[in-house]
Amino acid sequence: MVYSPNKVVACVKVDGKILREDKNVVTLPFGSEYSVFIKNLNATRIKVKVSVDGTDATEGTWLVVDPNSDFELERFIRDANMDRGNRFKFIERTAEIEEHRGIKADDGLVRVEYQVEVVKPKPIVIEEHHHHYDDWPWYPRPYPRPYYPRPYWSSGTLVSGSLRTSASARMGKKSAGMGNRSKGIVMETAMSFNDQGITVPGGESDQKFRWTEGFETGPSDVIVLQLRGEVAGKKATKAVTVETKLRCVTCNKTQKSTEKFCGKCGTALEII
Repeated sequence: MVYSPNKVVACVKVDGKILREDKNVVTLPFGSEYSVFIKNLNATRIKVKVSVDGTDATEGTWLVVDPNSDFELERFIRDANMDRGNRFKFIERTAEIEEHRGIKADDGLVRVEYQVEVVKPKPIVIEEHHHHYDDWPWYPRPYPRPYYPRPYWSSGTLVSGSLRTSASARMGKKSAGMGNRSKGIVMETAMSFNDQGITVPGGESDQKFRWTEGFETGPSDVIVLQLRGEVAGKKATKAVTVETKLRCVTCNKTQKSTEKFCGKCGTALEII
C-alpha cells in the first residue's frame, strides 16, 4: 500500500485481496479485473479522481471519501452513469493492439489525484469583562494613596485603543503559511519491454454513486501505481498479494517479504 504524506493510502486489489507494491510497481496476471482501493486517514474528507493509462476513469467527477474511511473504485464512470459500468480489466498490450491503438507514455499507470478538505478554524471571541464599581472593595477614608479603579480585560493588552493580536490570529497566519507544503508523490519506475499492459473495459459492475454537496479543499496531490503482467521475463500466473510468501529459487526456502536475499544461501530474491 502506498502511503502519501497527507495521510492517504492507495493500492490495487484483485479478488478482494490487496496487491503488494515494489517501488510502486504492482504485478498481476493479464486478464485480471482489479479495483483501486483508497483509504483516508485524515479527520476530514477528501475528494478523489482516478485515471488509468492517461484516461480519466471517473469522467471528471470527484469522489468523496469520508474521514477515517475507505473507498474501492471498481469500474469506469461513463456518460454520467452512476448506476453501472464496466470493471477495470488489465490485458497485455500486444503488437496487434499497438498497431491499432498506438502506444501511450502512461500505459499501465493508475493515477490517483486527491484533495484534502480545508476546515477553517472558528474564530475565538474575546469577551471583555468590566467590573461594576459597586462590587469593588470599600476602603475607609482617607485612602492611603490616590486610588483609581481601572477596567480589566480578560485577554490581550490595550495598545493604541485596540487589543494586540490574539493567539488564535497568530495561529491562523501560521496555518496559512503551511498551506503550500509538499505536493503528493509521483513515482516513475522503469518498465521492461515484455510486461506492458493496458486497462480496458471488463465485466459489468453495478457499483452505484450519489451526488453530494461540494466543499473547500487544498491543492491536489497525486499517487501513481504502475501495473505489470510479467516478472523476470515470465508472465505472472497469479497476483502478488501482501500475503504472498517469497521463496528462494535456489534452495526453495520461504523468506520474509521485507528480505532482499535468501537468509540460507544468499541468493537474491528479486530476479531481474
